[in-house]
Amino acid sequence: MSGDVQATLPASRPSVFLSYASEDRAAARALRNTLAAAGLEVWLDEDELGGGEPWDTKLRNQIRTCTYFMPLISATTEVRREGYFRREWRLVALILFAGLLLRAAAAPPLPIVTLPVPSAPGAMGSSLALGPDGAAYLSWLEPTGGENWAMKFSRFDAAHLTWGETRAIAQGADFFVNWADFPVLAVQADRLTAVWFVNNPAHHAAPGHHGAGYRAVYRSSLDQGQTWSPELPISDEFLPVEFVALQPLRDGRLLAAWLDGRAHNTGSDRQALYARVLGAPGPDMLVDDLVCDCCQLSFVPTTDGGALLAYRGRTKDEVRDMQLARYDGKSWSAPTTLNPDGWKIAGCPVNGPKLAECGDLIGAVWFTAADNQARVLARVSDNAGDSFSPVVRVDLGRPQGRVDSVMLPDGTLVMTWLEMSAQDHASPGGIYLRTLSLEGKLSKPQMVAPSSTARMSGFPRMVLLGGRQLLLTDTVDSEPSRLRALLLDLK
Repeated sequence: MSGDVQATLPASRPSVFLSYASEDRAAARALRNTLAAAGLEVWLDEDELGGGEPWDTKLRNQIRTCTYFMPLISATTEVRREGYFRREWRLVALILFAGLLLRAAAAPPLPIVTLPVPSAPGAMGSSLALGPDGAAYLSWLEPTGGENWAMKFSRFDAAHLTWGETRAIAQGADFFVNWADFPVLAVQADRLTAVWFVNNPAHHAAPGHHGAGYRAVYRSSLDQGQTWSPELPISDEFLPVEFVALQPLRDGRLLAAWLDGRAHNTGSDRQALYARVLGAPGPDMLVDDLVCDCCQLSFVPTTDGGALLAYRGRTKDEVRDMQLARYDGKSWSAPTTLNPDGWKIAGCPVNGPKLAECGDLIGAVWFTAADNQARVLARVSDNAGDSFSPVVRVDLGRPQGRVDSVMLPDGTLVMTWLEMSAQDHASPGGIYLRTLSLEGKLSKPQMVAPSSTARMSGFPRMVLLGGRQLLLTDTVDSEPSRLRALLLDLK
C-alpha cells in the first residue's frame, strides 16, 4: 500500500545531556566525541548555547527532554558545593521526584496474563472475533516458506486459558501482506467467513491509488474450519477492493463494507465506500462516494437488526473527519458526521475509528490531528447512535492512534490506543487503556504493555470475553515479528 501519510512526530536519536564542572571540560569534550561516534545526540553547553541565548530556559528544556542525563563526577565536583552542575543535578532530582508522585497517583496496574500464541515466527496482522456463544477466535497471517503466506485461526478456550487446534484458511504466493489492511474473520452460528487479500494480476492493473492494486476474496466454512468453500471475490463488479469490514446480521446474513477504487478507471483519485450482503443477489450498494483512502472501517450491530458503520470521510477540501452510516436491513442512510474535528490533511493518516456496542449502548473512539494537535477522542450514546454525549479527550499528549474499544454491559466504554513516550519520560510508550462511563467519567490511564509505534506493530485488537475480562492481541515489532496475546481483568 502506498500513498498513505502517517500522522507521527519525527523520530530522533537518543540524546545525552552531559553535566560537568568547568574544570572537567576537557574530559567532557572527550566523552562527547565518544558518544557522538556511537550514534548518540550529545548536548554540551559550549556547543548548544550561543551568545545572548536564555541560558536557564534552554538548559531546563534540554534536561527535561533528554533521553539520558549523565553527570561527570570527579574530585572537583566532590569539593565544589555550588555551580551550574549542582543546579542541573537538583533539577533532575526534582523531575524524578515528580515522576514518582505521578506514578503513585496513577491507577493500580491491571492484572495481565501473557498467553502463548499458536503462530509461527514472522506472524503478523492478528485480529479477534467473537462467536454468538461468546467464544473468541484469533486469526492471523504467517509465512510458510519462500513467497508463501497463510491465513490461520484458532479458537480460545477461556475456561482453560488455552488455544484450540490451529487451522489454515488459505495459503499461497499471491497474498497481499500489509501492516494496516489485514484479514478478518466473522463467526456466525452456522458458519465461519474469512476475508484476506491477494495481489491483482498485471492485466487487471488499476490506475492510480495503489498501482496494480490488490483485491479481497472470501470463503466460508460450515464445519468450524475443517473444510472451506472455494474463494470468491467480495465484489463481482470491481476487482480492487480494500479494507473490508464484516458484520453478521440478526437474520443470519453477513454484511460486508469496503473501500473501493472503481472511480480510478476514469482517472479520478476518489476512493468510495461500498457494501453488500455476501452471497445475496443485486448490485453493490454505494454508501459514500468520497472517503479517505486507507483507513479501517468499523461495524456494530443495532437492535433493529441492522448495523452502524463508522469510517473516515473526505471532502473536496481534504477535510477527513469521522462519519457514520446506518444500514436498516435493506438500504443505507445518508452519512452523518460523528464529530466536526476539521482535520485537513492531504493524505491518508491510516487511522480508522472503532465502534463498540451493548444493545442500544454504543461508543466511538477515534484519532485526529486537527489544528496540528494529535488526539484520541471518544463519545458514547445510549440510543443506538442517534445522538452522542460530549466529546472527551482520552490520550496522554503524544498519541499514535490505532484505537480499539469494547462496551461493557453497564455502558462503560473500554478504549485502547498507542501512545508514544512522553518527552519528559513521565509516561513510557505503549498500549494504553482507559474507560469512559455514560456519565462522562474518564478513568485514569493504564499501560497494558510496551509497544513500538512502528508500522510493523500494527493495530492492537481486543474482545470482551464476559464480565470484565478482555483478550487483546497485537504484533510485536521484533526480528522476526511475532504475535502477542494478553488476558486483562478489569476487576
